[in-house]
Amino acid sequence: MIKSVKILVSTLLILISGKICLAKQVDLKSLLEEMVDREKVAEFPVDEYVCKQFSSYDRESKVNAPEDGKFHPEQGRDWGKGWFANRDFAQYVRTEINNGRTEKVMMDVQGPGAIVRWWSMPSGRNWNDNTIIRIYLDNEKKPEIEIEVKKLIGGDGLVGEPYSYLASDDRTNLGWRGRNLFFPIPFAKSCKVTMDEGGATEGWSGFYYNINYRLYKTGTDVKTFRLEQLSEIEAVVDEIAVKLVEPYDWSAKIVGSNKSLASGENYSHTVKGELAIKNMYMAIDAVNMVQAMRSTVIEITFDGERTVWCPLDAFFGCGHMGETHRTFYVENEKWFPSSDRTGMMASRWVMTFQNEAKVMIHNFGKQNVKIKMFAIDTEKYQWHDRSMYFHATWFELRNQRTNIRRDVNYVTVQGKGVYVGDSLTIFNTHPDWWGEGDEKIYVDGEKFPSHFGTGTEDYYGYAYCRPQTFSKPFHSLPQGLGNKAVGCSTNNRYRTLDAIPFQKSISVNMEMWHPFCQNAAMMNYSPATFWYGMPGDRCNIEPDPKAVALAVALQKSDVTGN
Repeated sequence: MIKSVKILVSTLLILISGKICLAKQVDLKSLLEEMVDREKVAEFPVDEYVCKQFSSYDRESKVNAPEDGKFHPEQGRDWGKGWFANRDFAQYVRTEINNGRTEKVMMDVQGPGAIVRWWSMPSGRNWNDNTIIRIYLDNEKKPEIEIEVKKLIGGDGLVGEPYSYLASDDRTNLGWRGRNLFFPIPFAKSCKVTMDEGGATEGWSGFYYNINYRLYKTGTDVKTFRLEQLSEIEAVVDEIAVKLVEPYDWSAKIVGSNKSLASGENYSHTVKGELAIKNMYMAIDAVNMVQAMRSTVIEITFDGERTVWCPLDAFFGCGHMGETHRTFYVENEKWFPSSDRTGMMASRWVMTFQNEAKVMIHNFGKQNVKIKMFAIDTEKYQWHDRSMYFHATWFELRNQRTNIRRDVNYVTVQGKGVYVGDSLTIFNTHPDWWGEGDEKIYVDGEKFPSHFGTGTEDYYGYAYCRPQTFSKPFHSLPQGLGNKAVGCSTNNRYRTLDAIPFQKSISVNMEMWHPFCQNAAMMNYSPATFWYGMPGDRCNIEPDPKAVALAVALQKSDVTGN
């Protein structure tokens, strides 16, 4: 009896202290709240799930399929062959007849889960008003949602902004805009998504799509989405919408200002205790700001384990030119004259640790760099068995030929964690589309990627490699000149509900090639990755001080030499 009481008391104390977080019912409200919970994404999920993707990738892309790496103009358009096959539209799970209608099945899964992210785009660049999406939940014959695709994804037929949006505020030529929906649709037993395939446009039919979804562990209590829930929790929907776009709180404690770093010098600040970094912001100044943003690196060590090494332009997602943009995780103000916060860069990644965090700012460039301001906010945090360290990596491939298809490995991680985003900056020397390549993400040793996409720009939320800039909660394109001309582009994608947990490993890859360039084209290609990992996790990307010290490309000759 006494032993039983002791066990009960110990259990209650653990529960009160927050060491154990019991799983609760997963429903629309809980998923919306999770969407804006930055601390939760820093902890391995209580409700264990896998994140996967259905997409319209070309089904001819098969592991070990023949690929000669050449262009095939005899096809009229080069769709590629084998592993890099590129007819990434009008590809479905199957076709079926429902109530006399012919419907294309885009997604079909059994088990408790939730749709967490949609991206779509019509082939032929024009929406067909007759294209209807139907979502069947829990094996029901009648769809819970039946709506025109343009109203569902990027429209306001289900919910409006900031959950549903076009990838640019430019409303001209809507057929060129990537359309996105970040609104969870949970299901207890199953989910099937179908469409009525629209008529052909420009000789093409169907459309491109990516649907990211979670599948929870068998037995997880999931409440299925119903349309009436939108009115029942309208206040929550509105509250989360505000949190997704709220501006950064610039009141973090300033711990350093007016620190001048000569070439090779660094500045450091150490925080001790069982804490979590919640906010961090800074501003620098230099004669050549473009170069300073690349050659100035943030390094963070948690409890003696270095997990962050990334140049400022990639860490804050602002790219070479420092345009203003705001996402859910990072924000920056334009470097060049505007306001009191000119050049301010902010991070809202939650970074937990047990005893000590050491933040270092390195100047690997040749010029002096001034840290105008560095601020950091911490809060008490109780480390537990699901707590993870924040990681950020970066590397650059310079002078890459892009007329030969290849997969670029962003990062491969060995260990347990959650992948939460990436940033890609490129300098394009060919005056046309560079972003044809698909993402291929392998989780826990998969032989075939559970995330196989339809194009780099699709992965980053826009479409047809358009140059129009945009800033949304989970996507941004702060600079896009290099998408349709010689120049730079920076692409960002950040994840909450579509974060990818892994138990043993993850390998994130992106195809790199120019689809319309039969001759050699050159490009600089710089990916940064962001993920949380358990202590002891390891990845294949190492710090590269020599690379960040190299001159940033600003014109074609900086890459090609002529």
